Amino acid sequence: MRITCIFLFILAVTARCGLAIGPHEVLLLANGQSVDSVEIAKEYMKLRNIPEQNMVRLDLPVFKDDSCNGITTNEFTAYIWEPAVRAMKERGLEDHILAWVYSVGFPIIVATEPSVSVQGLTFMRNNLPSGDEIRRGVYNSVLFGGPHGWDDVSHYSQTFDVYKQWLGDEMPLPSMMLGYTGAGGSTKEAVLAYLVRGVEADGRRPAGTVYFVTSDDVRSKCREWQFNNAVKELKSLGVKAVIVPKFPAGADDVMGLMMGAAIVTPQRVAGYLPGCMAEHLTSAAGVFKDGGQTKLTAWLEAGATASAGTVTEPFSIWAKFPNARFFTHYASGCSMIESFFQSVMCPLQILFVGEPLAQPWVLRDEAVLSGIDDDAVSGVLKLKAVVKGESNGYYSRYMFLLDGRRIGVVSSITGRESEVFQFDSTAFKNGEHLLRVVAYRAGLVRIQVFDEKKIVIRNGN
Repeated sequence: MRITCIFLFILAVTARCGLAIGPHEVLLLANGQSVDSVEIAKEYMKLRNIPEQNMVRLDLPVFKDDSCNGITTNEFTAYIWEPAVRAMKERGLEDHILAWVYSVGFPIIVATEPSVSVQGLTFMRNNLPSGDEIRRGVYNSVLFGGPHGWDDVSHYSQTFDVYKQWLGDEMPLPSMMLGYTGAGGSTKEAVLAYLVRGVEADGRRPAGTVYFVTSDDVRSKCREWQFNNAVKELKSLGVKAVIVPKFPAGADDVMGLMMGAAIVTPQRVAGYLPGCMAEHLTSAAGVFKDGGQTKLTAWLEAGATASAGTVTEPFSIWAKFPNARFFTHYASGCSMIESFFQSVMCPLQILFVGEPLAQPWVLRDEAVLSGIDDDAVSGVLKLKAVVKGESNGYYSRYMFLLDGRRIGVVSSITGRESEVFQFDSTAFKNGEHLLRVVAYRAGLVRIQVFDEKKIVIRNGN
């Protein structure tokens, strides 16, 4: 009952928030052989207004007790990659999908040499670099925003659609998992709870603190060179960040936490704010068959919204873990998933788990679709969209979609109002449809807002 009440509250609030990556740009994957996987995917689809066309059920075998034992590249290709890509093309989605989101019930490791995560193979579009590049962590992702060293230049934060515009066919395929519910993982209820917290975070611009915890542990030392500049960048964005010599036990304002340790007790924090990302750079945070180190799911159980951990021995190579600038991207308005992939240079052995579309520092704007006087429509309609809200941003592009498929794009008249889009309903089947307009704000962090209406097309017979 409590989750249902929060869900209704979120529907009312998030309609007024902008988005960094839109729900129509996500392909949501569920394992059709797992009841929990399908149920969680459906709940997430509702929470995030993901079009039904964007949810794909894959027919995966039920892998043995612990899926972290690994699948082969052939199994990944046959059960995940090929059917998902085929569904995307058949449904006319491939021209605007920017990321995949895996529900629970999926394998998390691919038995290559060395092993990689399922997300790593997805990112590389099923075509890995050499094993030596993976092992040494020298593969350099085109999405990595830097720096490569304390005196190196960093890139501005950007949303995935901007990268796609520049990279074209060279754009990799980022992904996240909503949860891990295998042995040693989370319960279905826990997964739904932190997904709700992630949606609840949108547009709150929280006044919490990002903690960078230092120690003599090599897991901490390998990343400490990143902390000072990250604190300065966050200060310039109005976000409080501190470097502390010990775990912030009792803190009730944790918006982010980055440290290095094999064993940690996330429950010692008094309060994680909605949208919080926390992780503890260690070898086995994503190796659930090994009970020797704290797992990434411990952060999620304690109240964080997302975490990360490698699925095989990464060694103390900072390039395989989130850079401290994760929080710079996040505070600049990017989503959780966009911040992860801009902060990891070699994201091939790591598992990102949590709410991928959480965006606490996004702007509060909304789009309003006009030109439909009745639910039943026929002939040619003249549609327009107007953006309202707190920002003064220029919304330069307006995309129209029917049932998740793009049907047209128009430009702006004033930066807050679209040109007229001629929607010829006779080109589509009679019956119920979902019409959506998405307005894109100009800039590197290209915030978007959308509005949608259910319609019934009635032409001729």
